[in-house]
Amino acid sequence: MRLTFRHMLVFVRSGSVLSRALLVIFCCSFFSTMASASPPIGGVTSDWSMAETEHFRYRVQSPDSEDATNFAANFGPYLELGLNELTLLFPAGTPATTISVYVYTNSEAFDTAVSANPRRELGSIVVRADGATVDLSLLQPQFEKLSLVEAENDLRHSLSHIVTSIASGGMIPWGFDEGIAQYVERPVNERLARTAALVQTANETNKLLSWFDMNAQNPADDPSQAAAQSYATVAFLIDRYDLVPLRAFLTALQTESTWRAAMTIAYARDPNAIEDQFREDLRRWTSTKWRDNLVSGFDLEPAKRLLDQANYNAAKTKLEPSLELYGQLNAPAAFESIKQMVAQCDVGIQAESLMTQAHDALTQHAYERAQNLLAQARLQFGMLPETQQPTELLATYEQLALHGVNAGAMLDSADLFGLSWRDYVDARDAAVSAGTSFASLGDTDESTRAQSLVDDLDKRQRRIVMSLGALAVLTFIWLALWLRARGPAELDWR
Repeated sequence: MRLTFRHMLVFVRSGSVLSRALLVIFCCSFFSTMASASPPIGGVTSDWSMAETEHFRYRVQSPDSEDATNFAANFGPYLELGLNELTLLFPAGTPATTISVYVYTNSEAFDTAVSANPRRELGSIVVRADGATVDLSLLQPQFEKLSLVEAENDLRHSLSHIVTSIASGGMIPWGFDEGIAQYVERPVNERLARTAALVQTANETNKLLSWFDMNAQNPADDPSQAAAQSYATVAFLIDRYDLVPLRAFLTALQTESTWRAAMTIAYARDPNAIEDQFREDLRRWTSTKWRDNLVSGFDLEPAKRLLDQANYNAAKTKLEPSLELYGQLNAPAAFESIKQMVAQCDVGIQAESLMTQAHDALTQHAYERAQNLLAQARLQFGMLPETQQPTELLATYEQLALHGVNAGAMLDSADLFGLSWRDYVDARDAAVSAGTSFASLGDTDESTRAQSLVDDLDKRQRRIVMSLGALAVLTFIWLALWLRARGPAELDWR
């Protein structure tokens, strides 16, 4: 018979003060040593090889040491990362010693070893966890059929059972344990959609389980429905109350007689009232909120990729659960790093907004406004990594804005020069140059204005030429008349 913390706790509660004290000391000693996982039936023989990482000891049912080394190299990073994230979520669940991972190649040996595990696991879960002995077991031929995402999620799921078992002293009920284990997996939308559909159907057909039935060791006739509801329950508790009371709930399970008493202490509310809130919220959760998963905030890679692509709005959306998650965890360095990423997104969003406004200003041929906006955008982009700065686009926009401002200045100069007939040539050249620039910018209003000025200057010049020509003709006629009318030269009478 395997002695668990649940059995010990019964003795502590029922015995005398002295026996309680002695048994508490024994319990502490038990949990400090239980990380030495139970070996397979018959023990670990020479047919097993071993490899070890920082927190895990891998035992593979193969005499070839390379098999253990390869398994540790391939899947050790997933387990190390999963344990790091899970113990950030539930620090009280940090294992005291190395966790053993048994990798079976023989199905009969695997079935025999896990048959002693009292926990009922869903059929789709390949990796089996034993919270009492703090070990993981898996059948390698079965495990190797999984995709990398499925393999990582199986490892995270089963590792969660160990962490929550330690945090709760082995007293966490099935429903909450299963819900947390599913919640800490990497979210897969297809699976979450099926989970939401199961819960929605159960709710609409009045087949929703009570939390009491959901937390039974062998839940209902349909474990899939119970598992789906357990996920929805944990998602609701985290969304409505955050992580702090959930941690407190696991801790309270160590000393309280029932999970309902532990929940009352942790949430400072009657569990029936919380369950009523859960049922009232189900319609909203099954329609849209099922996509939200706070633990997804651990994965920063999608946001980083979007940032590298200068997709700031999408990156900020991806960072929102990360910011919320790390705000609830005791990880100040990571929280500050995420805040800096969010601030980078805000700078990028502002810079892009300025670029959009500058583009609109150029389209509206408001060149000076475009220059001001581009100057602000350049300052904003200067706060971002060089790889995220649209250097060529900025230069193009700035050139267009400068071209328009210069053309406007030339046209204003042409207007001014046109006031003096001596500067007509310069005025016309400036107007033609300005009109050409405006035409290249697609500014029909200003190019029309330039053309009108050129036409006006040409008319003025023609009037002057015609006036001067007319004056010359009149002068010639007057001179001819004068020559004709002046008479012969004076006579010399001497």
